[in-house]
Amino acid sequence: MRTYEGKSEVKIGHLIRVVIPKQYDFEPQIASLIELVANSLDANPSFIEINFDREKGLLEVRDNGVGMDESDFKEYHNIAATTKGKGDAIGFAGQGAKLALNFCSKVVTETCSKSYKGYSEWRLKGDDAPYRIYHNKSLGLNHLGTKVTLYLDDESRSFYTQELIEQILKEHYFPLLDGALLKAYTGEMPVLGDEESTSLRIYKPRYKKGLRFFINGKAIAEQPIQDMLKSKKKISLTVYTKPKAKGFFGLAEDGLPEFLQGIAICTYGKVIERTWFKKEPREKQRIVGYIEAPYLIKDGAVTTDKCGFQRGNKSWEGLFRKGQTEFTKWLEEIGLAERLPERKADFTSLEREINSILKNLPELTFFGARTQRDVPFRDEKGEPRELWNGTQKVKGTKGGETEGTGVLVYPGDELGRAPTGKLGSGPTATNHQRTIRGGIRISMDERPDLEEEAWFDGETVFINKSHPAYSKAERKGLLDYHFVKCIALRLINFNLDRDPEPSYQKAFELSQRFFRLWGETFGTRFFSCSLWRHDSHTKERRHDSKSNFTIRSF
Repeated sequence: MRTYEGKSEVKIGHLIRVVIPKQYDFEPQIASLIELVANSLDANPSFIEINFDREKGLLEVRDNGVGMDESDFKEYHNIAATTKGKGDAIGFAGQGAKLALNFCSKVVTETCSKSYKGYSEWRLKGDDAPYRIYHNKSLGLNHLGTKVTLYLDDESRSFYTQELIEQILKEHYFPLLDGALLKAYTGEMPVLGDEESTSLRIYKPRYKKGLRFFINGKAIAEQPIQDMLKSKKKISLTVYTKPKAKGFFGLAEDGLPEFLQGIAICTYGKVIERTWFKKEPREKQRIVGYIEAPYLIKDGAVTTDKCGFQRGNKSWEGLFRKGQTEFTKWLEEIGLAERLPERKADFTSLEREINSILKNLPELTFFGARTQRDVPFRDEKGEPRELWNGTQKVKGTKGGETEGTGVLVYPGDELGRAPTGKLGSGPTATNHQRTIRGGIRISMDERPDLEEEAWFDGETVFINKSHPAYSKAERKGLLDYHFVKCIALRLINFNLDRDPEPSYQKAFELSQRFFRLWGETFGTRFFSCSLWRHDSHTKERRHDSKSNFTIRSF
């Protein structure tokens, strides 16, 4: 029997104990299991079995995939190496085992492929992680595939439970546990009337042999999400006119489990991130969504650990914007979008002043810049449109001051204060590139269910009128400062989400510069935030003069 002993050429204790675990937002025990399952999925198995024995302190993950050859198995133990090509994998070779070294006395890996079989013992010892490989020998794996066994320390024995393991699978791999969604990945023929899986196929089947999960011998399968929904809407997101991501938004009759709430962005069935697309819809507990976007891995949009998206990546930001547009439209259709209260404020003057400040802050000029966008123009030979998209009265103008033929725009992207039409058939139109006025917009909403003072969806800052800070600012006559503070902090937070290297120091410095510009430029200038009250009996709008206020320097 041949053996091979090795360790990293550099001291890697700090890397394994600190650097790698910091890539994740959860405990190493959870991250390790997620990665072990991801590595198994990359081997194209038909089953993944997880066995946990608390008394013996053992946790094993076994699959019947293709296994590793001798070269791959050796590289598996290299801290800095991966045997996987770009765009091919949802796991990082050996990452699950490397994380497990933090809470295990040793990690044993067995593998069997068509050309090789062997096993290794790996442990963390001081600043090193020595391992020994035993070639041409198996400890019990008698089929093609890989088995990783974790010899848990006392704390991790108590940490894991069968219920927790099942919950981790549901949170991070629910599309592969959902019988209907799974068909989009296996290439199975859908049952009669099941069009969902067919509509989601946007790439070659990933798990052609089918796929089942087991925990201690028990098969894990979830009720199809579609069965829980009161309504749903299929979506397709395109890149250069080609569909690159597909999925659906759904509204359940009752509240959903927490791990299903929100829109799951997935690659090959692994949930990379859940998002609300910077929106704050009502009745969040009833909303679920799923978008499969495998191209994000190929475009380098996914982080190395495949548990998040790269900040500033153009492919991810492009999908985010398209997804946000579709999500906003759907929320409006079902009546759960953010909405203005009966008392509406005219923030025109404040918007103008904030947007002027943004032009002088390089980090925030993105929000005030003019952009090129496709805008539909009336055209008898064009495609039919829906009046839901709205109608701008005059071609190419902000408010309809000059003559023209009319332009259709979506209410969130209007060129001016264009009136919007009702849902229904509309005229034909053809897209043309137009320069769209940049800048943020400001609105108010009453959301006692939220802790946030305000939120920003990339276009509009919503001030939460139900927040206690708003009420106190109103009593003290400090609404002016409250509005500006909320707007500034939301914009800065949004900017940090896009920054590849965010830091508290950057946020602090940007905040200081924002308020300095505001104080120097507009600190003593008067603006009016006129609140109007609609009287349903007289059909008149009455002006509340008490709502005028002056911005003061502080």
